[in-house]
Amino acid sequence: MARNDGIHRTVARNQDLETPADVAKVQEHNEREKDSYSNQDIVPERTSLNIHFKASADDYVKMFEQMEQDGVISTRGLKPDAVKYGELIFDVNSAYFYNHGG
Repeated sequence: MARNDGIHRTVARNQDLETPADVAKVQEHNEREKDSYSNQDIVPERTSLNIHFKASADDYVKMFEQMEQDGVISTRGLKPDAVKYGELIFDVNSAYFYNHGG
């Protein structure tokens, strides 16, 4: 309810990211590493309340590369035009759980 309009929003976003540069941009946005945002729902003072169910130990691209080196994931056999990176974000506020249980 960052807009203070009384509406509790829940957002799900599934996005293909084609290049490591795209991944870096998403990291800057998700981890609030940028200096300013055009999205009016982002309240920088509340960033500390964000929850990571699995926090990354490094930047997103390095984490992907490490998982590849460790054999956790494999990109072997992918077509040259395959999308290697994807993002799935669920933004669910506390009101959802309060109103629907959980």
